[in-house]
Amino acid sequence: MMRIDISNLDEENHCYAIHLAISQNIVMYENGTFKFSDVGSTTPFESVDFWRNISLSAEILLKACLLKHHVSFFRKRAHSEYGAKVTSSVNQWLQSELEMLEINYLGEINTGTVSTALKRAEQVLFEKLSIKPQESALIVEIFYIIIRTRRNRNTHFFFPNQSHIKISEVEMFYLPLLNKLEQIYQLQR
Repeated sequence: MMRIDISNLDEENHCYAIHLAISQNIVMYENGTFKFSDVGSTTPFESVDFWRNISLSAEILLKACLLKHHVSFFRKRAHSEYGAKVTSSVNQWLQSELEMLEINYLGEINTGTVSTALKRAEQVLFEKLSIKPQESALIVEIFYIIIRTRRNRNTHFFFPNQSHIKISEVEMFYLPLLNKLEQIYQLQR
């Protein structure tokens, strides 16, 4: 039976988060920093895609930070013993997590919601990395603003009133959040 090695799962998710953030050329990533690029004309569908992608990018980057800094947030999904088996041959911390949770198949890994990942960051990650309380509070607040105003509205249904790009919103919420998460990701363990 095939085994998938997820030893570098944090790195792969870091790359995917960057990909999502820059996929529509509204945000760019240069020398470890997310920056505003330019907003040409976008269709309503492209605008909604942008909000969904950049919101998902922040969530995935947060989860990459948790993985890189060895903060557990996985749970075992019941009745998902199918597909490829999973291992972490190089990352012993992750292998220990898989064993502790009795996860044998990729399908059994439940990464939870952004809210559960954020709670783990508040409970463990920010303190572990000595993130200043005002910085961690800002990360949490921005995430909850995004959750309430963009992420869930753009993910599950199309609302035409959400179909334009507000530059100020990108600059005030998304770029500071992505850049702070990127800084956290780059910190050495």
